[in-house]
Amino acid sequence: MTQVLDGVQRSTVPVKLFITAGIVFLIFFILPFLVGVFQTALISKLLLFGALAISLDLVWGFTGILSFAHGVFFTLGGYAMAYYLKLNLAAANNNYGGELPDFMVWNGLEQLPWFIAPLKFLPIAVLAMILVPAAFAYIIGWFIFRSKVSGVYITIITLAISSALTTLFISQQAYTGGTNGITDVAILSLAGIDITDINLYWVILIFTTLVLAGSWWLTKSNLGLILRSINENERRISYLGYDVASFKIFIWTLSAAIAGIAGGLFVPLNRFISPVYLAVAFGTQVVIWVAIGGRGTLVGPLIAALLLGQVQNSAERVTQDWQLIVGVLLLVVVLFLPKGLMGLVPERIGFNKLLESPTPNPSAGYVRAGLLDWFTPLQGALRSMQGWFSKDRDR
Repeated sequence: MTQVLDGVQRSTVPVKLFITAGIVFLIFFILPFLVGVFQTALISKLLLFGALAISLDLVWGFTGILSFAHGVFFTLGGYAMAYYLKLNLAAANNNYGGELPDFMVWNGLEQLPWFIAPLKFLPIAVLAMILVPAAFAYIIGWFIFRSKVSGVYITIITLAISSALTTLFISQQAYTGGTNGITDVAILSLAGIDITDINLYWVILIFTTLVLAGSWWLTKSNLGLILRSINENERRISYLGYDVASFKIFIWTLSAAIAGIAGGLFVPLNRFISPVYLAVAFGTQVVIWVAIGGRGTLVGPLIAALLLGQVQNSAERVTQDWQLIVGVLLLVVVLFLPKGLMGLVPERIGFNKLLESPTPNPSAGYVRAGLLDWFTPLQGALRSMQGWFSKDRDR
């Protein structure tokens, strides 16, 4: 793992980056004491959207996979947590005074479906909000990337997935709440203690910080170099003997798991989840955050989500056509700022260099053992799962 690409220097400890990140984290940590309840809740939501945008940046900005399905992963994690909170709503607060959720009663269900009942327990719900979107992403990723689908066709497939699941969730009203989704959920509590809005804000802040820091570390590692190389020239990387599909499946699945956690934290904050977040419109919004913030910068999409969220909140007070304002901003960025908002940071500050990993020239030659010394076990596991699917298909 200590070996790197030939000709690429070892990076020094980014002291500037750590100091800057520490100051920003401290500012956000004390922010609830400086702003009102509404702004605290809004910033909490925007931080989750920022984490979602970072997860998309891993697959689009670094690996070159444009996806409109990240809203799907976000929503799957959200529904897992929503079922837990809805099923633990006190009978006195339930419209019908029982344990069965109100939307199930409205649609004639008499008992809790077997695949929803386990979500009454918090550990299972937490695992579900991570594993369900990750497993779903792995399955569709396995078929997409093993079939060597690439380019615009992946984008079309993700659009189709988003549209299909939106229709499915709306049609299965008895199990999903239909168009309204799952609303009026219980307040999240641990050990009988309710989690306040400010505590939830800090949890979300820590989660987003960990996502940003972990993604930065990942992209600065040898795996990050491989992902960038796949983005630059996928065919040449495969000629060097690397299983490109395995790397794509891994980052795709990891990204979905991050999105699922963000969706799970979104529910106790906003007290609802609905198929709106499955739709193409929301998936497109995530793509816009990454595009405006700057692909491959990680912090850029986070900043864009925060800024555009505030712009939307302000614009809605003036006009209902706030989408037009966001569209104009996107047009300006595409035409004049191809690197996004992060392209405005002066190069002499050196901040962009700290955020970006060095992009290797695939023809320079890889030190193969060094690149795969920690990824080999994971790659083996992926191949084992591939063999398992192949056996089932042969049957």
